[in-house]
Amino acid sequence: MDFHHSNLIHVNRITLNVKSLQKQKRFYHSILGMPIKHETPIQIIFAIGDWGDELVLNLLENGRTAESSEAGLFHLALLLDREEQLGAFIKHMSSHNIPIGGGDHLVSQAVYFTDFEGNGIEVYVDRPFNKWEWVDDMVKMDTLPLNVEDILHHAEGTLWGGMKTGARIGHLHLKAANLTEAQQFYENVGFQLMLTFPKALFMSDYHYHHHLALNNWQSHNKRIHLNETYGLTSFNIVKPDATEVALTTPEGIVMTINRASKTNAETT
Repeated sequence: MDFHHSNLIHVNRITLNVKSLQKQKRFYHSILGMPIKHETPIQIIFAIGDWGDELVLNLLENGRTAESSEAGLFHLALLLDREEQLGAFIKHMSSHNIPIGGGDHLVSQAVYFTDFEGNGIEVYVDRPFNKWEWVDDMVKMDTLPLNVEDILHHAEGTLWGGMKTGARIGHLHLKAANLTEAQQFYENVGFQLMLTFPKALFMSDYHYHHHLALNNWQSHNKRIHLNETYGLTSFNIVKPDATEVALTTPEGIVMTINRASKTNAETT
């Protein structure tokens, strides 16, 4: 099932402030394989897959690093189409000596790592929807050891081809300031609660396991000095039949709804 088409609420653009565009360009373009859609001396826009999803990096000089107690990015999550892609990706990251962790979440299989500036990233594949388990309308999820050997076996002969096709933004996981306020805010946007964990909640549209997750395992304060801070500054969600608007979330991050892309430049 497609849980990220234009009739469902989902994240399709994420914007980060970064210290070095060139180092991050090497990571996202040369290593992960994201095509460059637009580039200036102070900004790079990467295409993620062929559905219009974007990652935007803005150069910030002499910025501040957020305190661990501040809300912000926990990780951005990139969804692949097929399990063999994940296996090829694992082999590819190993060839670049990028350390990764992993987890089997029952509904999905995922690996985790950070970019060159410490921004959290998940790359994952979903299991078929008919394999998901439900308890009282809540999806069943867990974090179990990832069977890397089995994934690599299924990927035998498959090479990592980058993220020009077969990839998209799957979900966004935020460090929250207040989970109660966050749940109310995102329910008003249109997301539904799908699962709760201790100090964490998972929300989605149309019974996806989650388009958005929030936790306050470490954080309890809103982000301050947003535009002068490295890391997540904004994200856009697609919402059918909604007008374009920009809102400040309970985390102190800017969330835009149905914001059009600023460029139609060809990808490279």
